[in-house]
Amino acid sequence: MRQSFLTYRFYNLPLLFGNKPIADVYVSLNDPHSFMLLQVLSDIEQRFNLTFRLYLVTNTTLSSEVDAALLKQWAIKDANYIADKYDLIKVSSFPEMKTLVTGQQTWLLHVKTAEQALEVFADTWSDNFTEHFPISTPVITAQINNQRRMFRRGYHASGAVFFCGNWFSGIDRLEHLELLLIEKGLSKKESKVSFNRNNLKFSDVPKENIDQSPVEAFVSLNSPFAYLGLIQAKKMTEHYQVPLSIKLMLPMDMKGGVISEHKQRYMLLDATRVAHKNKIPLKEYAKPLNQGVMNIYSLFSFAELKNKSYEFILAAFDAIYVTPIDLELDRNIKLICQKIGINYEDAISYSEENDWQQWSEKNYLALNDLGLWGVPCFKYKEVSCWGQDRLVQIEDAILAT
Repeated sequence: MRQSFLTYRFYNLPLLFGNKPIADVYVSLNDPHSFMLLQVLSDIEQRFNLTFRLYLVTNTTLSSEVDAALLKQWAIKDANYIADKYDLIKVSSFPEMKTLVTGQQTWLLHVKTAEQALEVFADTWSDNFTEHFPISTPVITAQINNQRRMFRRGYHASGAVFFCGNWFSGIDRLEHLELLLIEKGLSKKESKVSFNRNNLKFSDVPKENIDQSPVEAFVSLNSPFAYLGLIQAKKMTEHYQVPLSIKLMLPMDMKGGVISEHKQRYMLLDATRVAHKNKIPLKEYAKPLNQGVMNIYSLFSFAELKNKSYEFILAAFDAIYVTPIDLELDRNIKLICQKIGINYEDAISYSEENDWQQWSEKNYLALNDLGLWGVPCFKYKEVSCWGQDRLVQIEDAILAT
């Protein structure tokens, strides 16, 4: 019902009155990914019958479990990776407070279009202002109200587009927006998807020339993107004939982290969308509780010893996202072992002498040393990245060898 109403409001109703359909864009002046997004909106407006309505929000919503300095360092690095992929303006450091405040004031006074918004962002990130404004209560209030509007619509962070009840996070999800616009007949001419440069290429190269260092995949059971990323990493490593090493991490909520309801809901919806695109089954989400996680983790070392680590974790993911079964029940764990061809009793005996918490903590510390924190993350030689959207970064590193 809600989806139908939003489609009518943002798509059908404007067309009824001879106007272009509307997509809302939520950006923060202190978010480098918002800057990247704004740089490509004019391209979409040129290719599709669509108009953007812009909302400035206070800031990206920081995760309580992530160090702010670490998150900012990653954001600059990742935004510049996107800039390299799409030939966009890069950023070097976050704006100073006086520049940020001036940019926010300027936005409120002058921004009506995507082009005007981009100009304010460019001036803010390069500190092109000749004079600076003091903090203004109306500006702060406007941003807070926009932020609340974004929350009410079920989203949690800046740098995103909202259209017909669907959220599209940053440039990485514009491919899905393009497909939706094409489906609704909004192309001005025959249009192809442009924002798909984060897709794996599976290049045909001589395998004997590729460095055989392993691709390390840091994953946990409670992340649907870890499930999707692991499957895609397996396809990639098999194609290039390099080893895949799975590094299990304790789920964030078992380490005291809290993920907002908005973020959890979006993650599952977005993961379902990505799964459909990549033809990966994702039908359910039977989130394993603490004991279910520990049942899998305690037997992982034995599966790894028998060269069945991928099969074991994939079977666990299948139990969570495809044909849900309760991982807290020993009989289900035994069925998983039988399915992949390892002895359940031997696995139990081995687990009594090998503490999974030790290697899990070691994996956590290794990830922190890379300047990363969540899952999925991937590493190949000296290149590391966060998120299944960045697997192409690992593929590029493999091809560079």
